[in-house]
Amino acid sequence: MTAAYAEASGPRPRTDYSWQADQLGLALEAISERVLPRQRARRMPAVPAAVDDASLLDIGRWLEDAGARLGMIAEAKERTELTTVALLAEGGPVLAVLPARPKRQFLVMLRLRTGGQEVELLAPSRETVRLPVSELDGVIFGASESRLGLLQFCREAGLPGRATSIVERVLCRGQGSQEESCAGFAFAPVDSGFFARFLEAGCAPLLTGSAIFMALSLALYLGSWWLIGRAAMEGHLAWGWLWAWGIMLVCSALCRGAGSWGAGRLAVNVGGIMRERLLGGILRLPTDKVRSRGIGAMLGLVLDADALDALARTGGPTLVADVVQTSSSFVVLLAGAAPVSHGLLLAGCLLVAGLLVRRLQRRVLDWADARLGLTDDLVETMIGYRTMTAQLSPDKRHLGEERALSEYARKEAAMDREMAKLAVLIPRGFLLLGVAVLIPDFATGRAVSARVAISLGGLLLAYLGLRRIAVETGPGLANALVAWRNTRTVAEAARAPELVEQVAVLPNEIDSATQGRRALLVGRDVSYSYPGRLEPVLRGADFEVHRGDRVLVEGRSGAGKSTLAALLCGLRQPSGGLLLLGGFDHHSLRAERWRQRVASVPQSHDNHILSAPLLFNIAMARRWPPSDADIVELEQICKELGLAGVLERMPAGMQQMVGDSGWQLSHGERARVCIARALAQQADVRVLDESFAALDPETLDRVLECLLRRSETLLVVSHAGDP
Repeated sequence: MTAAYAEASGPRPRTDYSWQADQLGLALEAISERVLPRQRARRMPAVPAAVDDASLLDIGRWLEDAGARLGMIAEAKERTELTTVALLAEGGPVLAVLPARPKRQFLVMLRLRTGGQEVELLAPSRETVRLPVSELDGVIFGASESRLGLLQFCREAGLPGRATSIVERVLCRGQGSQEESCAGFAFAPVDSGFFARFLEAGCAPLLTGSAIFMALSLALYLGSWWLIGRAAMEGHLAWGWLWAWGIMLVCSALCRGAGSWGAGRLAVNVGGIMRERLLGGILRLPTDKVRSRGIGAMLGLVLDADALDALARTGGPTLVADVVQTSSSFVVLLAGAAPVSHGLLLAGCLLVAGLLVRRLQRRVLDWADARLGLTDDLVETMIGYRTMTAQLSPDKRHLGEERALSEYARKEAAMDREMAKLAVLIPRGFLLLGVAVLIPDFATGRAVSARVAISLGGLLLAYLGLRRIAVETGPGLANALVAWRNTRTVAEAARAPELVEQVAVLPNEIDSATQGRRALLVGRDVSYSYPGRLEPVLRGADFEVHRGDRVLVEGRSGAGKSTLAALLCGLRQPSGGLLLLGGFDHHSLRAERWRQRVASVPQSHDNHILSAPLLFNIAMARRWPPSDADIVELEQICKELGLAGVLERMPAGMQQMVGDSGWQLSHGERARVCIARALAQQADVRVLDESFAALDPETLDRVLECLLRRSETLLVVSHAGDP
């Protein structure tokens, strides 16, 4: 940092509430005790001495590894969120990493206090310290008094949050031209199962409270009509009875509203948890499983997730109300003229309804499989439309569709018949049989008017509950069970793997680990077999790749070159043997960190250009959003790869949308963008798998020159005889 910037960098943190580099492990342990209060505290090993001099990117990776060891997820805050309020907008704790001035220091921020005017910090002594937000902004923002004053003026002037955010971004952009700024990291527990997340989200009190308020509402409603009916039949209906009746109805409505509000909150929370688990599971699915299922099947999975979410939002409150109403009707019927008959009849109808819902689930399952098949065929047809247009005549492009559609219609009709049985037989059959039970009492004249009235009221109450079960809740539950079956694999993938003794390392520690060993990448008797295949595609591979090596892997098609490249990049794990990176295996280094250390350029069918700005497609391998220095470096990489003409033709330059819905890139340009993505990744090794097939000789020479200059260790996979 320059002397002028150091002088204008604002106040330095006091040692009574800041953590030094050698205390970083203790700080993470203190954070884990607050993030995971119910779990046994885990201990961190000694913090590497190089943390004090490491870059923010390397420190962020180290924090991710250390957090995973402690059972937490570390999430970096955006570069623009460098104020206390912005860092704690979503709650704490947040670890603020301050620039090295002259030594690096850390702050553990817990929460905002007094309406956002003060912030609570955790000191190394484990005591909490309160500071004004303006004072702490001067420490973590690292700006001059004029900048802080401008930010304070915006707040005091009452500018909207968006305007204040723009001012913060402008100030941070001005600071981004310097060597280094502050960074913030938020921590959350790893996924601990649906039930644990259910309890953490406060769903249990909402469920209990909703059921209590629903039951109280129904009890008040029934009691109000019992009160007014008794008064009318005894002939002493007065204003006092009417007032009592009205008050009970109002209280019933209020309790109903409170119960519905709680059920709605519960549905939103449960839907959010399910979405969270499905998203986490999709991101953790093995690539082979995703590829084998197909794009259409994955799209159908999204539709099933919508069915689960719809049940949580609408079916959840209805289910609570149905349970309460059916239970209440059972109690009312027991006080009526035929308690035994009506009680057995209601229990039998509920049993038959359960059996019909089970049959409906089977029909919905058959229909869902047919729907997923149609969705898969539709997506594959859309993707391969150009090929079909070139290879097939128009009269042959729809072969097989009539059979698939007729099968779909047959299964849908079977599902509709089961739904009709459930909707007609259960509620109406119960009402007819319930009234028929009272006919002998009317015929013999033994019916007592009050008890018969209670029975009729209980029958109507049970009829309404059974009707809602048959028309809404039952079919919704069947759809939800089918959707859960289809999404269960994804939801189970969201479960966090068992914590092993993982290590948290910095790049120079990998160098240190190779001292005394023979190479950076070491393979001993490495083999790999694809799932469902007996014969391994790779067997007994022994190799060593030293730092600074340039390795060319050649072989015939199907010899296992791409499989070896996937193993080296961490996309797959060996079925047997030993594979080490810097002395660490996959389990100790973590698959995510392994893939960050070894950059990959897969074959064209496995490398995708997203429908996003060109800058995002390249910078996603490093960090997002990129700093000003990152953007300058990425533009230079593009020019060295021969993409300068492409950037000049694009109206928005690096911000131009590319991909299928944006700027169309040629096959060679797409290949160079993928190579630029790997060069942008700060990795120890780069592996290119047949990435030069679309390049002409002149462009190939230029790309190779850039790769050799910017890659310390390079491994290229190619067909035998290819350049």
